[in-house]
Amino acid sequence: MKKLIASALLAVMTTVTGAAAQESYPTRNVTILVPFAPGGIVDIAARIVGEQLSQMWGQQVIVENRTGGNGFIAATAAKRAKPDGYTLLAAEAGVSVINGLLFTEIPYDMQKDFVPITLISDTPIVVAANADSGIDSMEDFLAKAKAEQINYASPANGTLNHLTGEWMALEAGLKLRHIGYRGGAPAATALAGGEVPVGVLAYSSVRPYVESGKIKILAVTSEKRVDAAPDLPTLTESGIPKVATTQWAGIFAPAGTPDGIVQKIQRDIATVLAKPEVQKQFAAGGASVIPSTSAEFAQRLESEREQFGRIVREADIKAN
Repeated sequence: MKKLIASALLAVMTTVTGAAAQESYPTRNVTILVPFAPGGIVDIAARIVGEQLSQMWGQQVIVENRTGGNGFIAATAAKRAKPDGYTLLAAEAGVSVINGLLFTEIPYDMQKDFVPITLISDTPIVVAANADSGIDSMEDFLAKAKAEQINYASPANGTLNHLTGEWMALEAGLKLRHIGYRGGAPAATALAGGEVPVGVLAYSSVRPYVESGKIKILAVTSEKRVDAAPDLPTLTESGIPKVATTQWAGIFAPAGTPDGIVQKIQRDIATVLAKPEVQKQFAAGGASVIPSTSAEFAQRLESEREQFGRIVREADIKAN
């Protein structure tokens, strides 16, 4: 009987101690691992949110870029971190969904090794053309791509941009040949320089060249027109129905992180994203904020696994 009482008291004390730890979280610096180089969509999202959380928590939030290996390096490091909320992962569709569809061997399993905390931002992907390519509209692009093979640029093989291009080809019967680069910036530079006539790239990557007159945006790939460029048509409006993608950024925690800490991070990020000045920061790069619950984020991930799994199979996309 005494042993039962002691065990019960220990369980209560453990629960109380755990709850207290979650309530006081964080008591030291928090690190957000980013699988990409500084200046990209995910890095920018992590830094905007991290700066605000530092002010809110009174603890420094450090954004650490661990690039390479298709995101494997950062994701594996986050997976191996202690599940206490002090090491988080910022990622997008490539690291969290597409890698698992392309590679037969992958050192992490997003569904088993991580807890999705919240979405942060959504950035439109655009179909753009070199200003001297003779492709001045989606009508021009569709007519030419149905008649002859056209090369198109993306940040790399297996990225959301790559899959979006292949999805367009499947739905509209286009003859497209993918040319992958080492990131969105090099791909945009190649497009501006005429190495390729067309690109499927982030709005933020091509915007400087649009302003200089070297690139012309033909359409956005989102379901609706975007506030940053309201005159641009969607793919559905341009004759390619069913195709709709955006480049989101989100935050994950290692599996086993206490629910109380996950919920606190989610609530605090939602508070950050509700601030008008934060929304203006994202809007400056053509992005919008999309806070979510953990369950809503998980549902989006599952939907994209199904959606992009079909594209990978039908387009026979292989990992390089």
